[in-house]
Amino acid sequence: MAATDALVRRWCREGDEQAFTAFYRAEAPRLWKLLLARGAGPEEAYDLLAEAFLRLVRTVCRDPTAPRALLYRIALNLLVDHQRRQATARRLAPDPPEPAVGDAAEHEALRRLVRERLGPDEQNIVLMRYWIGMTHREIATALGLPEGTVRRRAAEALARLRAAWREGDG
Repeated sequence: MAATDALVRRWCREGDEQAFTAFYRAEAPRLWKLLLARGAGPEEAYDLLAEAFLRLVRTVCRDPTAPRALLYRIALNLLVDHQRRQATARRLAPDPPEPAVGDAAEHEALRRLVRERLGPDEQNIVLMRYWIGMTHREIATALGLPEGTVRRRAAEALARLRAAWREGDG
């Protein structure tokens, strides 16, 4: 979103803290939602969100051309690091998941399907596109990929998810 990027540029140029607050309010809920969908718990997502914004503040004014993309790249890298640390610390099998009910069961089945059937890049693309509502161009910038690659991977991932869902793997 060019509008939110402009807010950060205004904050960098003019020191307008209200502009940065508006950027935070626009992006924090979306980013939190992405972190949850990628497997972070609610508290972990808040911690990762705070760290991502802190790192953004430290670096963005050096080159404020694409602050939103930078924020998402920072947050996803932090999530990967966090998940690696968790996996290293927890070599024992995790507790079985609690049974879900009704729509929650279907939602959890879809989340599990995304985690099991898609690689990390495809998960990011699908979650950013369909759960957060980012455009292909914004995702491409955030992930450092060509826009055409993002479009192709999104279409292929959705086709695989649909096929698996129809087979009853969901």
